[in-house]
Formats: sequence, structure tokens, C-alpha cells
Amino acid sequence: MAMSSKRFNKQKTVWLPWIGRRLLILILVLLSLVFAGLFLFLKFRDATPTSAGNEIALIKQTKDVKQQSKYYRALIERVGPEQAQVDLYNSGLPFTGETHLINHTVGDYLYEKYGVEGITQCRNYFLESCYHGLLLHVIGGDADTDFEDVQNAVDHCFKAGNSVITQCAHGIGHGYVAAVGYANLDGALEQCSKIAARLPSFPVYNCHDGVFMENIWAVHGGEPSPDRWVKETDDVYPCNDARLKSEHLNPCWSNQPSLLYQRYGDFKKIGEICLTVTPEDAQQICFDGLSRQIHPLTRNQPDEVFKLCNKLPTNWRNACYLTNVIAAFSVGDRSMPFEVCARLQNAHKTECYQNLGVMIDVYAENPAQKKRFCNKITTEYSQYQGSCQ
Repeated sequence: MAMSSKRFNKQKTVWLPWIGRRLLILILVLLSLVFAGLFLFLKFRDATPTSAGNEIALIKQTKDVKQQSKYYRALIERVGPEQAQVDLYNSGLPFTGETHLINHTVGDYLYEKYGVEGITQCRNYFLESCYHGLLLHVIGGDADTDFEDVQNAVDHCFKAGNSVITQCAHGIGHGYVAAVGYANLDGALEQCSKIAARLPSFPVYNCHDGVFMENIWAVHGGEPSPDRWVKETDDVYPCNDARLKSEHLNPCWSNQPSLLYQRYGDFKKIGEICLTVTPEDAQQICFDGLSRQIHPLTRNQPDEVFKLCNKLPTNWRNACYLTNVIAAFSVGDRSMPFEVCARLQNAHKTECYQNLGVMIDVYAENPAQKKRFCNKITTEYSQYQGSCQ
């Protein structure tokens, strides 16, 4: 018995330390994982949150807008409409018309679930496309019979700020063309005017602008309608149509360069056409529209802004730079606008930062965000930082 006991004790003295070492290693591994997790939490806790699963990846893998909307709808239902908009905004998708159309889906969802009240959950991303999507459901074929719903929606848009109400009005213009039919373009314009007559603060220009943009792109039909007001043999139609009123001329020329780009794909040629436009303010609007047509083709790259704008007549190039700065900032680009302004010289630089300052005033959600935007101005030009803030 003594011998057995001795053998047992000897084994025990070897076995216990071995178990202790294994246990110690396990504890150290677990502690390292805990500290690693804590480090990652502390590092990323202030980063913009995202809850996107594979829906965003699927959206980016296809060019089919209907399929993209289907994936986006799945994301909205999984994480909620507001978080889904944040996820799409942070997805790296380009700030173009295609992404604008994808984001219409959240407006559709909000209207289905909450009616007009759903507009309070829209974010001003991708040119307020959430508002556009929702407003299409509010608009019917008659501004008189739809007025109460339209007024309710417009009131919400006014409360959301200047940038939102202009885009709401623009979306209403799109909606009226879809409602009354592409052949009745003048009727859609009249619907905008009816709202303005009853709501004097309604930005009717933006509504008319939406009508002409819808005529060109026909986004709600999925493809250009054969009933559009377009003549392949007339580069200035429909802006020269006798059915248009004087207040329709500028919004028409604002969109005509997009039609001409579809036709020619040549910025130099379109610039030459814009030079023939009269009166002077309509010519300016034509070049502004041409510059906005350039914007999505720049892919938010400053080099492309200068390359493409430099195809315009010399005296219109600086205006093109500024328009691209404004357009980029309005759709959420917080990098390219500052880089373009920094490259300009003398008075052009001053004008660029002044325009950028106006955009910051419009889009900054609070003083802290405004300060962050202003601080993006190169410290070499600190005087612009001061005036910005």
C-alpha cells in the first residue's frame, strides 16, 4: 500500500503542473482576445455605424436597377429605413442618377408604411431621392384634388430646410409628368403653377425643372417614352415650343444639355450650341446645365473636373468648375469640392470658397458639423476658413 501511495503521489506531482500550464495558456489566450476586442471597440466606437450585411455588396454587383432596389428593400426591412439610408450613403456607391433611383426605394417603403408622415424619416442623401420616391405616391393627376396631400408634404419639406424643399418641389415636377403622361408636358407644368398660386412660397422653378428633367430621362417609365417632347432634328426643341410660357424657358434650357449629350456625347459641340442661346440669362442656364451634365462623369475626381470643363468655351470654364463644386457638395461629396477650390487662382478661388461657404450653410446640420466642413479648407487659406465659420 505504501508503495502504491508513493507512485500515486509521484504521478500527481508531475500531472498537476502540466494541467496548470495548459490552464495558464488558455487564460492568457482568453485575456488577449478580450483586450483585442476592447481595443477594436475603443478604436471604432466613434466611427460611422453601419449595419449593412451582404445587401450592399449585392447592390454593387449588378447594374439592374430593379434588382438593386430589391436588395435595398431587403436591407430597409432588416435594419429600418433611416439606418438603411446611412448604409447606402456610406457604401461607396457613386453620387449619380443611378444611385438616386435606387434610393427612391426607401421613399416607396416609407409611404407604404406611414403615408405622408413617413417623409420625416427621409435623409437628404443623393439629391433628396427619398423625398422624390415618397412624393411620387402623393402626386395624382390634378393639383386641385390632390392639394391637401401635396400641401401636407410640402409643409414637412419646408420644416426640413431649404435644400429639402427645393428637391421636394423638383420631385413633385417629376411626379406630375408621370401622372399626366409624357405627351402632356405643358399640363404637368401647369400643375406646378397651380400649386404655386395657392402656396406662394412654393419654389415653382424647381417644380418646372423636375418636369423638364423627367421629359428627358423618363426615369419613372424605365426607358424614354415615345411621347416625350423631343425632336431628333431640332437641337433646341422643346425650348422653342410655342406652348411654353416665358417662365418655362430657363428650366427648359437647364435640362436641354442632357438631351444634347444623349444625342452627341460631345461637350465642345454642346458648348457651341449653348453659345447660340438667347437671351443672356437662358445662355447662362444652358452652360450651367452642361456643367451639371459633366458632374457625374467626373467620378468625383478633381482631375476629371478640369479635363471635362476645359472642353467648354474659355469664358465658361470657371463657371463649370464652380457648378461641379456645388453639384458635388449637394449630393454628399465632402472631398472633391474642397480640392477643386484649392487648385483655383486669385478671384476664382475666392468665388469658389464663397460658393462652397453657401453650400456649407445650407447642408450643415449643426454648428459642429459646419466647423468640420470649414476646417477642410486648406490652412494655407485660413482667411477663407474664418469667413466660412
